[in-house]
Amino acid sequence: MERVSRFALLGSTLLFLTAAFRQDAEPVDLRRAYAGPVSSWPKAEVDPGVEFVEFGPLPPAQRPAGVDAERVALGARLFNEPRLSASGQFACASCHARELGFGDGLKTSFGHDRQRGQRNAPSLFAAGYMRSLFWDGRSPTLEHQALQPIPNLVEMAAKPGRVEHWINGEKDYRDAFRQAFGVKRIRMDDIARAIASFERTLRPPTSPWDRVFTRGTASMTDQQLLGLHLFRTKARCANCHNGPLLTDQKFHNLGISFYGRRLEDVGRFGVTHDPIDVGRFRTPSLRALRRTGPYMHNGIFPTLAGVVNLYAAGGGVDRKVQSATTKAPPPQPDPQLKKVALTAEERAALVAFLEML
Repeated sequence: MERVSRFALLGSTLLFLTAAFRQDAEPVDLRRAYAGPVSSWPKAEVDPGVEFVEFGPLPPAQRPAGVDAERVALGARLFNEPRLSASGQFACASCHARELGFGDGLKTSFGHDRQRGQRNAPSLFAAGYMRSLFWDGRSPTLEHQALQPIPNLVEMAAKPGRVEHWINGEKDYRDAFRQAFGVKRIRMDDIARAIASFERTLRPPTSPWDRVFTRGTASMTDQQLLGLHLFRTKARCANCHNGPLLTDQKFHNLGISFYGRRLEDVGRFGVTHDPIDVGRFRTPSLRALRRTGPYMHNGIFPTLAGVVNLYAAGGGVDRKVQSATTKAPPPQPDPQLKKVALTAEERAALVAFLEML
């Protein structure tokens, strides 16, 4: 008799599951339940007060033309321009490489003089859709964000006055800015406008998830379909990851701020100084997730399996005593994080679904 793999057995049984994953629940045929349009799918199970937005495709891509196209081309050039750094060795693309999902594939990034930063370089695939930028949300616009790494002493460490001096001494840059923005004297704000114009054109690559909205869930494997259902229900993922971008664009404490320890990062508290924000970080988009590891603000999880395990455990464990290294009070538990009993098969199904995003 031919040996049957563990996941083959799983595939033969997951078509009939329990909608609420309780012994008293009525069986549900997932193929039938998810056969129609998204509007007909089983309702997502989220906590009271959560502003759930249904899953969906990204808006159609806008293709710049005319002056807008010139601004994008100029921004793309500046995005790859190492002379925006003090050493002439670092560009925006050093930490946000296209072939690495517009991240750098590192736990945390290296910058000027080989200094290591505290946070993981976030992917820029969805940057143009976000209401705030950086893990702590300190930048309200792409223009504001684009200016932050250039003078940062740990990142590019350039002096804005020197940047403006050399770029105004380059005739091709002067011509390009005059055509794109109508300026005769290039300022740092103009550089930021150009880079932001380029970044707004970045979109996640087309994935198997996008095909679900045109071809339906028939294109999904049984394991991926189970992962989708778990994501929307028992696993509680949809509380924070929903809508076309699969993010609520809010800030949450996952218990991994290492409060009071060597890797301490108090997150959004450093921006707002509100005690509720200690250890909170922005919910990232899950689009192109497979390409953008390692994961979390500090890159501590090299695999999606590790991420799933963290959430199944209800997050990490924060210390409750006042930290000696910061004035921030102890982090407060996030109400959306609760321990969930997931079998090995269910965890594998969640990873399979996340990978198709």
